[in-house]
Amino acid sequence: MKPLDITEMDIERARRIERSWAPKDLSEGQAEYVVRAIAQGIAQGRQQGLELAKGSND
Repeated sequence: MKPLDITEMDIERARRIERSWAPKDLSEGQAEYVVRAIAQGIAQGRQQGLELAKGSND
């Protein structure tokens, strides 16, 4: 399995999401963990979308 390419844009989107709904009492480390998890989800969704698009072109 190829590692996901998490872009800087994924991280920025994830930070905005985290700030909008995460509890404000998270430590910096916890907040970064949440941001990384969200960014990974964004990257995974993008990868799946690309795979679907490639499949429909065959």
